[in-house]
Amino acid sequence: MVKKITCNLIALVFMASLLGFSHAPLPPKSGEVIRVAIVKGKPLVRLLIKGPFGVYSLNTNELLAEYRGLDTSVVTPTDFGLQIGTFSYFKIYGIKIVPKRDAAIYVDKRCFRGQIDIIRQQDKTLLIVNHIDVENYIRGVLYHEVSHKWPLESIKAQAVAARTYALYQKKINEKNDFDVTNDVYSQVYGGQTSEKYRTNKAVNQTLGEYLTFKGEVFPAYFHAACAGHTEDASRLWNIDLPPLKGKPCDFCGKSPHSKWKINLRLADIQVKLIKSGKEIGLIKEINVLERNNSGRVEKLEIIDRRGSKIYISGKDFRMVVGPDIIRSTNFEVIMRGYYVDFVGKGWGHGVGLCQWGAKSMSECGFTYDQILKYYYPGSEISK
Repeated sequence: MVKKITCNLIALVFMASLLGFSHAPLPPKSGEVIRVAIVKGKPLVRLLIKGPFGVYSLNTNELLAEYRGLDTSVVTPTDFGLQIGTFSYFKIYGIKIVPKRDAAIYVDKRCFRGQIDIIRQQDKTLLIVNHIDVENYIRGVLYHEVSHKWPLESIKAQAVAARTYALYQKKINEKNDFDVTNDVYSQVYGGQTSEKYRTNKAVNQTLGEYLTFKGEVFPAYFHAACAGHTEDASRLWNIDLPPLKGKPCDFCGKSPHSKWKINLRLADIQVKLIKSGKEIGLIKEINVLERNNSGRVEKLEIIDRRGSKIYISGKDFRMVVGPDIIRSTNFEVIMRGYYVDFVGKGWGHGVGLCQWGAKSMSECGFTYDQILKYYYPGSEISK
C-alpha cells in the first residue's frame, strides 16, 4: 500500500511538471536593455560575486582581469582610480563587471542580474549602474510598486505600465550614464532579491507588451490612489498627451489612502522653504489661491508674521515639505496658531494608472487591457 501511494505521488509530481505547476522558468529576454542607477553618491559599497566574471575597462572595453568569484569586498573610489578589496585599478575611473554562466552579483547584500558598471565620480563617490534586460528589470520592480497578493490582472496592468515607462526613459536618456534610478523618482527596483512568484507570472503573461499613442511610446505614469480624479500631466510636466489628460475614477474610494491628515509645525515648514531657496519669515498663514479641474492645489500663498508673501505651486510645495508627508496636492489647509493641519485625499502625483483603482477594477472582473484602456484613454498595447 505504501509503495502504491509513493508511486502515485511520483506520478502526480511528474504530471504537474508537464502541466506547468512547477516553479516557472525565467521569461525569455527581450533584447531591450535598461540601465538602472542602483547606487548614487555613496563613498563605498560592499560587493560579492558568486561565480566567474570578467572585469573590463568602461571606456575601451579592454579585458582587465578574470576571476572565479569574489568574496565580500569593499569598493571605494581613490585619488587615482578604484579599489575593490585588495585589487587596485590605477588611472581607470570606470569598470564593468560582466558575469559568466549566470554568476550572481550582490551589491550591499542585494542580488542583481546582468552587468554592472562601477564609476568613480568627480566628487569621489560611486555611481553603480545595472545593465539589465527590461523583462528582468520589471521582475525586480513590481514587488515594490504593488502587492504581489493583489489580483493578477491588476499586477499585469502594472507590469505593462512599468515596462512602458522604462522604455520611454531609455529613449530620452540615450546620451546619459543611466536611464532610470532605483527609487521613487523613477521606479523602485530591488533586483533579483525582490522577485516573487506572482509578480514574475505577471511579467510572463505580458511579455514584451507596452503602451503606445499613435505608434509612439509615452511615459505611462502611475501612482497609489487618485481619490476620484486622475491628474492632467501637463499641469506637472512638459508633456501634453490625450492618454495623460486626467479623468474621473470611480474605483479607488476604498483605498486606505483615500483620506489622510497631518499636523505640522509652521517653523519646520519655514526651514524647508528657506533650504529650497524661498525667503520667508515665521509663517502666519497658508492660503490656497487656485485649484485645477481635478480639485488639486494649483497655487499657494504663504504669509509670514511681518506681512511678507511668497507664492508657490502645489506641486513644488509638496516636494519641498516631502512627498510622503504631503501625500498629494489634493488638500485643505487649516491654520492652528503655530501649527497647521493638512487634510487631504489620495497619494501620489495622480497622473495615469491609479494602482488602488486598478486593484478594485480587477476585483470587479476587468482584465488588465481594459484597466489600461480606462486609465490611459486612446492608448494601444504594442508588442
